[in-house]
Amino acid sequence: MSPSPSLPPPRRPAARSSFGRVSVGVYGRVMMSVAEGPFDAALMSAVKRAIALAGKRLPADRRFGDLIEIRGSLQMDADALAELRHSIHSFASLGLVAISTVFLVRPGIPGIERLPALMDIWRASRPVRRADSFPAAWALVNADLKAAGLPPQEPPPRS
Repeated sequence: MSPSPSLPPPRRPAARSSFGRVSVGVYGRVMMSVAEGPFDAALMSAVKRAIALAGKRLPADRRFGDLIEIRGSLQMDADALAELRHSIHSFASLGLVAISTVFLVRPGIPGIERLPALMDIWRASRPVRRADSFPAAWALVNADLKAAGLPPQEPPPRS
């Protein structure tokens, strides 16, 4: 009788990080961030750097629309919220103030009750709206671009 093949060692699921992640991209005149919470101060500080770098890829006139998709969770501690407030206010000195910001937040994510307070942080410097789906969010961004006399933009490919 031949020996039976040995089984691979049991795999443990990878531990999920206690904080989220954010990616930032520029698509023509749209700066798009995809944020997955929960958020801590270190992550918010990294986001500030990512947005400053992405801002270098904006058109020379710095007129752009902003789309922020939040996935997973809106959980954020007080330090992260303070860092976020500071970041949003500091972008004006870099010339990074969007003509509007659209939040793409699907109903029911953990911490969604915090969304109005988060939107208020951006609302201090621009119009802010919310959508529940990507096509609706992109349509709002394009409507704001058109209202500002700018051309609508094609959405990025989605997976």
